[in-house]
Amino acid sequence: MNLILDMSGKKKLRVMIAGGGTGGHLYPGIALAQEFQKRWSSRIMFVGTAYGIENKVLPKHPYEFKRIWMRGLQRKLSLANLIFPLRLVVSLVQCTFLILTFKPNVVIGTGGYVSGPALMMAITFRIPTVIQEQNSYPGLVNRLLGKWVSQVHVMFEESIPYFKGQSDIFVSGNPVRGGFNLVNKKAALKKMNLQEDKLTLFVFGGSQGAHAINQAVLNSIEELKELPGLQILWATGPHDSKIVTDKCGADPGISNHEFIEDMASAYAAADFVLCRSGATTLAEIAICGLPAILVPYPYSAGGHQEFNAKARETTGAAIMILEKSLNKETLVSTISDFSNNPERRESMSKAAVRLAKPNAAGDIAVKIKPLLKNIA
Repeated sequence: MNLILDMSGKKKLRVMIAGGGTGGHLYPGIALAQEFQKRWSSRIMFVGTAYGIENKVLPKHPYEFKRIWMRGLQRKLSLANLIFPLRLVVSLVQCTFLILTFKPNVVIGTGGYVSGPALMMAITFRIPTVIQEQNSYPGLVNRLLGKWVSQVHVMFEESIPYFKGQSDIFVSGNPVRGGFNLVNKKAALKKMNLQEDKLTLFVFGGSQGAHAINQAVLNSIEELKELPGLQILWATGPHDSKIVTDKCGADPGISNHEFIEDMASAYAAADFVLCRSGATTLAEIAICGLPAILVPYPYSAGGHQEFNAKARETTGAAIMILEKSLNKETLVSTISDFSNNPERRESMSKAAVRLAKPNAAGDIAVKIKPLLKNIA
Protein backbone atom coordinates (compact mmCIF):
# COMPACT_ATOMS: atom_id res chain seq x y z
CA MET A 1 0.00 0.00 0.00
CA ASN A 2 1.23 3.49 -0.80
CA LEU A 3 0.31 5.34 2.37
CA ILE A 4 1.84 8.81 2.56
CA LEU A 5 2.54 10.46 5.92
CA ASP A 6 0.98 13.85 6.71
CA MET A 7 2.68 16.59 8.74
CA SER A 8 1.77 14.91 12.05
CA GLY A 9 3.35 11.64 10.97
CA LYS A 10 0.00 9.89 10.53
CA LYS A 11 -0.62 7.73 7.49
CA LYS A 12 -2.43 9.72 4.83
CA LEU A 13 -5.07 7.92 2.80
CA ARG A 14 -5.31 8.67 -0.92
CA VAL A 15 -8.76 8.33 -2.47
CA MET A 16 -9.57 8.73 -6.16
CA ILE A 17 -13.24 9.36 -6.95
CA ALA A 18 -14.31 9.15 -10.60
CA GLY A 19 -17.74 10.24 -11.72
CA GLY A 20 -19.69 13.20 -12.94
CA GLY A 21 -21.57 14.70 -15.80
CA THR A 22 -24.61 15.29 -13.60
CA GLY A 23 -25.13 16.19 -9.97
CA GLY A 24 -26.58 12.74 -9.40
CA HIS A 25 -23.16 11.23 -10.06
CA LEU A 26 -21.06 14.02 -8.54
CA TYR A 27 -22.69 14.84 -5.21
CA PRO A 28 -22.53 11.30 -3.75
CA GLY A 29 -18.80 11.44 -4.49
CA ILE A 30 -18.49 14.72 -2.60
CA ALA A 31 -20.40 13.19 0.33
CA LEU A 32 -17.97 10.26 0.38
CA ALA A 33 -15.00 12.63 0.19
CA GLN A 34 -16.31 14.53 3.21
CA GLU A 35 -16.78 11.27 5.11
CA PHE A 36 -13.28 10.02 4.35
CA GLN A 37 -11.73 13.28 5.49
CA LYS A 38 -13.81 13.21 8.65
CA ARG A 39 -12.62 9.70 9.54
CA TRP A 40 -9.03 9.68 8.30
CA SER A 41 -6.27 12.01 7.21
CA SER A 42 -7.08 11.88 3.51
CA ARG A 43 -6.07 13.36 0.19
CA ILE A 44 -8.89 13.29 -2.35
CA MET A 45 -8.63 13.43 -6.13
CA PHE A 46 -11.71 13.72 -8.34
CA VAL A 47 -11.55 12.57 -11.95
CA GLY A 48 -14.08 14.18 -14.28
CA THR A 49 -14.46 15.70 -17.72
CA ALA A 50 -14.55 19.19 -19.18
CA TYR A 51 -18.24 18.82 -20.02
CA GLY A 52 -20.06 18.04 -16.76
CA ILE A 53 -21.30 19.85 -13.68
CA GLU A 54 -18.05 18.96 -11.90
CA ASN A 55 -16.38 21.90 -13.69
CA LYS A 56 -18.72 24.34 -11.94
CA VAL A 57 -18.87 22.66 -8.53
CA LEU A 58 -15.49 21.08 -7.74
CA PRO A 59 -13.34 24.25 -7.99
CA LYS A 60 -15.26 25.50 -4.95
CA HIS A 61 -14.21 22.46 -2.91
CA PRO A 62 -10.79 21.64 -1.40
CA TYR A 63 -10.15 18.62 -3.59
CA GLU A 64 -7.81 17.94 -6.46
CA PHE A 65 -9.65 17.79 -9.75
CA LYS A 66 -8.27 16.21 -12.92
CA ARG A 67 -10.07 16.15 -16.28
CA ILE A 68 -9.84 13.35 -18.79
CA TRP A 69 -11.04 13.34 -22.40
CA MET A 70 -13.79 10.78 -21.87
CA ARG A 71 -17.33 11.61 -22.93
CA GLY A 72 -20.44 9.47 -23.10
CA LEU A 73 -22.14 8.25 -26.25
CA GLN A 74 -24.80 10.65 -27.51
CA ARG A 75 -28.38 9.37 -27.70
CA LYS A 76 -28.82 10.72 -31.20
CA LEU A 77 -26.67 10.13 -34.26
CA SER A 78 -23.59 12.25 -33.86
CA LEU A 79 -20.13 12.55 -35.36
CA ALA A 80 -18.86 12.74 -31.79
CA ASN A 81 -19.79 9.08 -31.34
CA LEU A 82 -17.35 8.12 -34.10
CA ILE A 83 -14.36 9.21 -32.00
CA PHE A 84 -15.59 7.42 -28.88
CA PRO A 85 -13.01 4.60 -29.26
CA LEU A 86 -10.22 7.20 -29.49
CA ARG A 87 -11.60 9.03 -26.45
CA LEU A 88 -11.59 5.77 -24.50
CA VAL A 89 -7.98 4.92 -25.40
CA VAL A 90 -6.73 8.42 -24.56
CA SER A 91 -8.68 8.41 -21.29
CA LEU A 92 -7.20 5.04 -20.30
CA VAL A 93 -3.72 6.47 -20.85
CA GLN A 94 -4.61 9.59 -18.85
CA CYS A 95 -5.95 7.47 -15.96
CA THR A 96 -2.83 5.30 -16.04
CA PHE A 97 -0.73 8.43 -15.54
CA LEU A 98 -3.00 9.70 -12.74
CA ILE A 99 -2.90 6.37 -10.91
CA LEU A 100 0.88 6.04 -11.20
CA THR A 101 1.46 9.58 -9.91
CA PHE A 102 -1.32 9.87 -7.32
CA LYS A 103 -0.96 6.28 -6.05
CA PRO A 104 -4.54 5.90 -4.72
CA ASN A 105 -5.34 3.38 -2.00
CA VAL A 106 -8.85 3.00 -3.38
CA VAL A 107 -10.66 4.12 -6.53
CA ILE A 108 -14.40 4.79 -6.27
CA GLY A 109 -16.67 5.12 -9.28
CA THR A 110 -19.90 7.03 -8.74
CA GLY A 111 -21.27 6.74 -12.27
CA GLY A 112 -21.09 8.25 -15.70
CA TYR A 113 -18.79 7.24 -18.54
CA VAL A 114 -15.88 9.09 -16.92
CA SER A 115 -15.72 6.51 -14.14
CA GLY A 116 -15.01 3.69 -16.61
CA PRO A 117 -11.36 4.39 -17.50
CA ALA A 118 -10.40 5.10 -13.87
CA LEU A 119 -11.97 1.87 -12.61
CA MET A 120 -10.56 -0.17 -15.50
CA MET A 121 -7.00 0.96 -14.86
CA ALA A 122 -7.34 0.55 -11.09
CA ILE A 123 -8.53 -3.03 -11.65
CA THR A 124 -5.55 -3.59 -13.95
CA PHE A 125 -3.14 -2.32 -11.28
CA ARG A 126 -4.91 -4.43 -8.60
CA ILE A 127 -5.92 -1.36 -6.59
CA PRO A 128 -9.10 -1.80 -4.49
CA THR A 129 -12.11 -0.54 -6.44
CA VAL A 130 -15.64 0.38 -5.39
CA ILE A 131 -18.78 1.19 -7.35
CA GLN A 132 -21.47 3.38 -5.78
CA GLU A 133 -24.68 3.04 -7.80
CA GLN A 134 -27.51 5.48 -7.11
CA ASN A 135 -30.23 4.23 -9.44
CA SER A 136 -32.47 1.19 -9.53
CA TYR A 137 -31.29 0.44 -13.07
CA PRO A 138 -27.48 0.69 -13.02
CA GLY A 139 -25.64 2.61 -15.69
CA LEU A 140 -23.80 0.84 -18.49
CA VAL A 141 -20.30 1.31 -17.05
CA ASN A 142 -21.33 -0.07 -13.67
CA ARG A 143 -23.12 -3.04 -15.20
CA LEU A 144 -20.05 -3.92 -17.26
CA LEU A 145 -17.49 -3.53 -14.47
CA GLY A 146 -19.60 -4.59 -11.49
CA LYS A 147 -18.29 -8.13 -11.21
CA TRP A 148 -14.65 -7.03 -11.45
CA VAL A 149 -14.53 -4.44 -8.65
CA SER A 150 -13.87 -5.10 -4.98
CA GLN A 151 -17.25 -3.87 -3.71
CA VAL A 152 -20.56 -2.52 -4.99
CA HIS A 153 -22.87 -0.25 -2.98
CA VAL A 154 -26.43 0.35 -4.19
CA MET A 155 -29.45 2.36 -3.10
CA PHE A 156 -32.12 -0.12 -4.22
CA GLU A 157 -32.32 -3.85 -3.61
CA GLU A 158 -33.74 -4.11 -7.12
CA SER A 159 -30.28 -3.20 -8.45
CA ILE A 160 -28.63 -6.36 -7.11
CA PRO A 161 -29.56 -8.70 -10.01
CA TYR A 162 -27.64 -6.46 -12.42
CA PHE A 163 -24.38 -7.26 -10.61
CA LYS A 164 -24.18 -11.00 -11.17
CA GLY A 165 -20.85 -12.44 -10.10
CA GLN A 166 -20.31 -9.80 -7.40
CA SER A 167 -20.48 -11.23 -3.88
CA ASP A 168 -19.58 -8.05 -1.97
CA ILE A 169 -22.67 -5.99 -2.73
CA PHE A 170 -24.40 -3.84 -0.10
CA VAL A 171 -27.66 -1.87 0.03
CA SER A 172 -26.09 1.17 1.66
CA GLY A 173 -28.30 4.02 0.48
CA ASN A 174 -27.17 7.13 -1.35
CA PRO A 175 -24.51 9.35 0.30
CA VAL A 176 -25.66 12.91 0.89
CA ARG A 177 -23.39 15.90 1.44
CA GLY A 178 -23.07 17.22 4.96
CA GLY A 179 -24.89 20.36 6.07
CA PHE A 180 -28.48 19.44 5.29
CA ASN A 181 -30.86 20.07 8.21
CA LEU A 182 -28.30 22.41 9.76
CA VAL A 183 -29.41 25.62 8.03
CA ASN A 184 -31.73 27.99 9.86
CA LYS A 185 -34.98 28.47 7.92
CA LYS A 186 -35.14 32.21 8.59
CA ALA A 187 -31.58 32.69 7.34
CA ALA A 188 -32.28 30.50 4.30
CA LEU A 189 -35.37 32.51 3.35
CA LYS A 190 -33.39 35.73 3.59
CA LYS A 191 -30.56 34.33 1.48
CA MET A 192 -33.00 33.22 -1.21
CA ASN A 193 -34.82 36.59 -1.14
CA LEU A 194 -38.06 35.05 0.14
CA GLN A 195 -40.62 36.14 2.73
CA GLU A 196 -40.97 34.46 6.13
CA ASP A 197 -44.77 34.56 6.25
CA LYS A 198 -45.37 32.62 3.02
CA LEU A 199 -45.35 28.98 2.01
CA THR A 200 -42.42 28.15 -0.28
CA LEU A 201 -42.57 25.81 -3.26
CA PHE A 202 -39.08 24.88 -4.50
CA VAL A 203 -39.06 24.05 -8.22
CA PHE A 204 -35.93 22.45 -9.66
CA GLY A 205 -34.84 19.83 -12.14
CA GLY A 206 -31.23 18.92 -11.53
CA SER A 207 -28.09 20.80 -12.50
CA GLN A 208 -29.34 21.45 -16.05
CA GLY A 209 -32.91 22.19 -15.03
CA ALA A 210 -35.93 20.39 -16.47
CA HIS A 211 -37.51 22.08 -19.48
CA ALA A 212 -40.84 20.23 -19.19
CA ILE A 213 -41.25 21.27 -15.55
CA ASN A 214 -40.16 24.83 -16.28
CA GLN A 215 -42.60 25.10 -19.17
CA ALA A 216 -45.48 23.69 -17.13
CA VAL A 217 -44.85 26.18 -14.33
CA LEU A 218 -44.56 29.05 -16.81
CA ASN A 219 -47.85 28.04 -18.41
CA SER A 220 -49.48 27.98 -14.97
CA ILE A 221 -47.73 30.96 -13.41
CA GLU A 222 -50.71 33.35 -13.38
CA GLU A 223 -52.90 30.77 -11.61
CA LEU A 224 -50.10 29.87 -9.18
CA LYS A 225 -49.57 33.53 -8.29
CA GLU A 226 -53.23 33.68 -7.24
CA LEU A 227 -52.83 30.93 -4.65
CA PRO A 228 -52.89 32.74 -1.29
CA GLY A 229 -49.66 32.78 0.68
CA LEU A 230 -47.58 30.89 -1.90
CA GLN A 231 -44.14 31.92 -3.13
CA ILE A 232 -41.81 30.09 -5.50
CA LEU A 233 -38.09 29.39 -5.29
CA TRP A 234 -37.09 28.33 -8.79
CA ALA A 235 -33.81 26.82 -10.04
CA THR A 236 -34.35 27.03 -13.79
CA GLY A 237 -31.11 25.62 -15.18
CA PRO A 238 -29.13 27.47 -17.85
CA HIS A 239 -31.36 26.78 -20.84
CA ASP A 240 -34.57 28.32 -19.50
CA SER A 241 -33.08 31.00 -17.28
CA LYS A 242 -33.70 33.90 -19.67
CA ILE A 243 -37.31 33.06 -20.50
CA VAL A 244 -38.18 32.67 -16.81
CA THR A 245 -36.39 35.90 -15.91
CA ASP A 246 -38.10 37.79 -18.73
CA LYS A 247 -41.53 36.66 -17.55
CA CYS A 248 -41.10 36.51 -13.77
CA GLY A 249 -37.94 38.40 -12.88
CA ALA A 250 -39.73 41.41 -11.36
CA ASP A 251 -42.27 39.40 -9.37
CA PRO A 252 -41.54 39.59 -5.60
CA GLY A 253 -43.23 36.22 -5.08
CA ILE A 254 -40.78 34.39 -7.34
CA SER A 255 -37.08 33.97 -6.60
CA ASN A 256 -35.52 32.46 -9.70
CA HIS A 257 -31.93 31.31 -10.12
CA GLU A 258 -30.09 29.71 -13.02
CA PHE A 259 -28.27 27.38 -10.62
CA ILE A 260 -28.29 26.96 -6.85
CA GLU A 261 -25.06 25.61 -5.38
CA ASP A 262 -26.23 26.02 -1.77
CA MET A 263 -28.93 23.37 -1.87
CA ALA A 264 -28.92 23.11 1.92
CA SER A 265 -30.31 26.65 2.13
CA ALA A 266 -32.75 26.01 -0.72
CA TYR A 267 -34.15 22.94 1.03
CA ALA A 268 -34.29 24.77 4.36
CA ALA A 269 -36.33 27.56 2.75
CA ALA A 270 -38.76 25.11 1.11
CA ASP A 271 -42.02 23.71 2.47
CA PHE A 272 -42.52 21.33 -0.46
CA VAL A 273 -40.85 20.62 -3.80
CA LEU A 274 -41.63 20.06 -7.47
CA CYS A 275 -38.79 18.14 -9.10
CA ARG A 276 -37.47 15.10 -10.96
CA SER A 277 -36.98 11.78 -9.19
CA GLY A 278 -33.29 11.05 -9.52
CA ALA A 279 -31.82 9.05 -6.67
CA THR A 280 -29.64 11.82 -5.25
CA THR A 281 -32.55 14.25 -5.21
CA LEU A 282 -34.74 11.70 -3.43
CA ALA A 283 -32.05 11.02 -0.84
CA GLU A 284 -31.64 14.73 -0.13
CA ILE A 285 -35.32 15.60 0.17
CA ALA A 286 -35.90 12.55 2.39
CA ILE A 287 -33.25 13.72 4.83
CA CYS A 288 -34.84 17.19 4.80
CA GLY A 289 -38.33 15.73 5.25
CA LEU A 290 -39.78 17.57 2.26
CA PRO A 291 -43.11 16.53 0.69
CA ALA A 292 -42.66 16.18 -3.03
CA ILE A 293 -44.45 16.40 -6.36
CA LEU A 294 -42.30 14.17 -8.55
CA VAL A 295 -42.18 14.37 -12.35
CA PRO A 296 -39.87 11.52 -13.46
CA TYR A 297 -37.65 12.10 -16.45
CA PRO A 298 -39.27 9.88 -19.10
CA TYR A 299 -36.02 8.98 -20.88
CA SER A 300 -34.00 7.80 -17.87
CA ALA A 301 -32.17 4.50 -18.36
CA GLY A 302 -34.50 1.59 -17.74
CA GLY A 303 -37.21 4.03 -16.68
CA HIS A 304 -35.58 4.19 -13.25
CA GLN A 305 -36.92 7.65 -12.40
CA GLU A 306 -40.51 6.48 -12.79
CA PHE A 307 -39.71 3.46 -10.63
CA ASN A 308 -38.16 5.78 -8.01
CA ALA A 309 -41.20 8.06 -8.03
CA LYS A 310 -43.67 5.18 -7.76
CA ALA A 311 -41.76 3.82 -4.76
CA ARG A 312 -41.92 7.20 -3.03
CA GLU A 313 -45.61 7.59 -3.84
CA THR A 314 -46.36 4.15 -2.39
CA THR A 315 -44.78 5.13 0.93
CA GLY A 316 -46.82 8.33 1.13
CA ALA A 317 -43.80 10.63 0.88
CA ALA A 318 -44.66 12.04 -2.55
CA ILE A 319 -47.10 12.05 -5.42
CA MET A 320 -46.10 11.37 -9.02
CA ILE A 321 -47.19 13.19 -12.15
CA LEU A 322 -45.97 11.66 -15.39
CA GLU A 323 -44.54 14.21 -17.80
CA LYS A 324 -47.21 13.36 -20.41
CA SER A 325 -49.85 14.36 -17.83
CA LEU A 326 -48.11 17.53 -16.72
CA ASN A 327 -50.61 20.18 -17.83
CA LYS A 328 -51.88 23.40 -16.29
CA GLU A 329 -54.99 21.89 -14.73
CA THR A 330 -53.17 19.00 -13.07
CA LEU A 331 -50.27 21.11 -11.84
CA VAL A 332 -52.33 23.95 -10.38
CA SER A 333 -54.74 21.52 -8.73
CA THR A 334 -51.90 19.53 -7.15
CA ILE A 335 -49.96 22.55 -5.90
CA SER A 336 -53.17 24.10 -4.57
CA ASP A 337 -53.92 20.91 -2.65
CA PHE A 338 -50.45 20.94 -1.09
CA SER A 339 -50.74 24.63 -0.21
CA ASN A 340 -54.12 24.29 1.47
CA ASN A 341 -53.50 21.06 3.34
CA PRO A 342 -50.87 21.40 6.09
CA GLU A 343 -51.90 18.06 7.62
CA ARG A 344 -51.11 16.28 4.37
CA ARG A 345 -47.74 18.01 4.11
CA GLU A 346 -46.90 16.99 7.66
CA SER A 347 -47.85 13.37 6.99
CA MET A 348 -45.76 13.29 3.82
CA SER A 349 -42.84 14.91 5.61
CA LYS A 350 -42.85 12.18 8.27
CA ALA A 351 -43.02 9.52 5.56
CA ALA A 352 -40.01 11.07 3.80
CA VAL A 353 -37.93 11.11 6.98
CA ARG A 354 -38.65 7.42 7.55
CA LEU A 355 -37.06 6.68 4.17
CA ALA A 356 -33.93 8.71 4.82
CA LYS A 357 -30.52 7.09 5.25
CA PRO A 358 -28.50 9.97 6.64
CA ASN A 359 -25.58 7.68 7.53
CA ALA A 360 -25.13 6.20 4.04
CA ALA A 361 -21.69 7.75 3.53
CA GLY A 362 -20.53 6.50 6.92
CA ASP A 363 -21.90 3.01 6.28
CA ILE A 364 -20.05 2.85 2.97
CA ALA A 365 -16.81 4.04 4.58
CA VAL A 366 -17.10 1.32 7.23
CA LYS A 367 -17.55 -1.33 4.54
CA ILE A 368 -14.62 0.03 2.52
CA LYS A 369 -12.24 0.11 5.50
CA PRO A 370 -11.19 -3.58 5.24
CA LEU A 371 -9.92 -2.80 1.73
CA LEU A 372 -7.65 -0.09 3.18
CA LYS A 373 -4.77 -1.98 4.73
CA ASN A 374 -2.84 -0.28 7.54
CA ILE A 375 -5.55 2.34 8.13
CA ALA A 376 -6.40 2.81 11.82
